Amino acid sequence: MKNLFHKYREIILYLVFGVLTTVVGFGTYFLIMAGAERLLGLPMEDETSLTYLTVYIIAQVIQWVAAVLFAFFTNRKWVFTEADRSEGTFWRQLVLFAGSRVASFLLDLGVTYGCTLLLAMWITRPPVIVGIELTPGVIAKLVAAVLVIIANYVLSKLIVFRKAKSEPEEKTNN
Repeated sequence: MKNLFHKYREIILYLVFGVLTTVVGFGTYFLIMAGAERLLGLPMEDETSLTYLTVYIIAQVIQWVAAVLFAFFTNRKWVFTEADRSEGTFWRQLVLFAGSRVASFLLDLGVTYGCTLLLAMWITRPPVIVGIELTPGVIAKLVAAVLVIIANYVLSKLIVFRKAKSEPEEKTNN
């Protein structure tokens, strides 16, 4: 079991911190929404109101920033441990990481929308599994989630947290 963990350590930790990132994002979002309602006395029962829309947008932005920062720091410290840590890499990595998360967000949007449209042509009576109706939108979101997880890992591994370039060995003339 220990050998299996060492062999797949990076992927396992990536998935663990991905789940924790989701918890951070959801927690931040729901705290802001609940706080706006309880602490500020803003009515949230009307999802069509301008107040709700304003708080919703603020909550979405803050939760995205919190989740991306949490993911960046945990991935940098514990997942991609062989990444270049030379001087000046921190800000470059942070910008690339945020940019890659924007790109995967756009992938999520496109896949979810496109798959929903395609699946809606074939699924007329969505099946129910474990009490969840597998509508075209639900299936599309699951497909998009898998693709986003893979895309985020690949972008992080190959672009954001690249290994340090090894110094060429000096040749001695004897």
